[in-house]
Amino acid sequence: MALKQMDALAALREAAGEVIETSLCDVQGSWLALVNTEEGKRLAFAAKGEAALSALWKDVEKEADVKDVHVSVMALNANNAALVRRYVKWTAPTACGTKGASIGFSDWLGEADAVVAELFGKRQLKPVLVDFTTEDSEALQRYFVQAVDTATWGVLEEGYKEGYGANAAGLKTEEEIVKALLYGYSMIGFDCSDKIDLGIEKLSDEAVDKRFEQFNETFRAAVHASYLNAEFKVGTSKIAFTENQLHRIVLEYGEAIMHIQFIYNSYLKNTPWDIDFELDLSKPGKVLTPQEHYLIGNELQRNGIKLSSICLDPLKDSEAVNDNLQLHCEIADTFGYRLSFKNADIAMNDTAAAMKYLKGKVHFKMNNILWMSAIELAKALDADLFGKLCAACGCEPTADAADRALVLGYRKALNPKEEGNVAADMKAFLEAHHAEYAAAIKENVAAKLKNILN
Repeated sequence: MALKQMDALAALREAAGEVIETSLCDVQGSWLALVNTEEGKRLAFAAKGEAALSALWKDVEKEADVKDVHVSVMALNANNAALVRRYVKWTAPTACGTKGASIGFSDWLGEADAVVAELFGKRQLKPVLVDFTTEDSEALQRYFVQAVDTATWGVLEEGYKEGYGANAAGLKTEEEIVKALLYGYSMIGFDCSDKIDLGIEKLSDEAVDKRFEQFNETFRAAVHASYLNAEFKVGTSKIAFTENQLHRIVLEYGEAIMHIQFIYNSYLKNTPWDIDFELDLSKPGKVLTPQEHYLIGNELQRNGIKLSSICLDPLKDSEAVNDNLQLHCEIADTFGYRLSFKNADIAMNDTAAAMKYLKGKVHFKMNNILWMSAIELAKALDADLFGKLCAACGCEPTADAADRALVLGYRKALNPKEEGNVAADMKAFLEAHHAEYAAAIKENVAAKLKNILN
């Protein structure tokens, strides 16, 4: 027999503690909610009679019967987060697709919960509450599963049912991709920069043509027939290739293109759920040209690779993002995928222009804004902590909260293995000032959203 909501709520209050009512949800005739207990936040489950889900919870700390309602109280662990995502569908990440706009966030300490989610209600924008790389995981000693679990609990607490994404970004190995899929990530960000041969750029035109001649005649003829003596229309612009330029692109990106095809066909082509496949092409010291972008997009499309987005980082390639923004946007629109901009909150000049050129089909990664909000709060409320943070990042204690060294120094400042790190201190500080931190995040994110939508 199904348990009525009022009866479940009464039993949860009596047996578990203060119920966070926005999290209360029906699960197969039983009820689930987050509760505040003397030991901290916990997950509670109320069921009437035998409920199959009751036996699946791990780390059950308390059980009680209130009349004919059985209540279990358990820890917020990985097993229980996975069960919540399985049975409460709106708490699980979902793909963004290629049609709309989305905004990504990186929560280095796991203290931002899902406070930004309410800013996206009724907007034509989707929040991606996790954007986490292997380098971040190693530096912060925080695993991919922890990042998606934090988002799960935050979404449950907020009662946010409009959908969110989670991006495992910058993945380079097959093992990393498999793990991200197992953890339920909705976006796989693949970094193929190791397969890009930058040595080609140092070769003379003669040396490049000589290297290209080593390919078999059939392949060379096919490449020439596909790209030479033609103009390719992209939006209001046209793309054309010189012979030597074409040879350089094939030599520099050929291995990367083949590797992308292998990864997609092996792991992402036939997933039983929708996955966003994002390709990261930014590499320090390398400017992505429109010709390179066009050839890569065209070859992947011809080979059936369904890209959701190509990611560019204005910190690594400001020319592509700022000087050739419209042309790169038009190329992406031509092939039906979005552009994704990493570090858009600190390094992108005109987010509104990208929205316009891409017809609203864009992903902005605000990788730094949650951390910047934490820095600002520390500077305002705890001078000693801010001084330690500056020291960990190699900055003067008078540094501005938006100083690049402070913002981008999080991997050193929050690495538990680094001498002088402030990871534990910052985490404790944000927990003690959660309300102020939430307010700062909402104010800063709202200001960014206003700029994007104007």
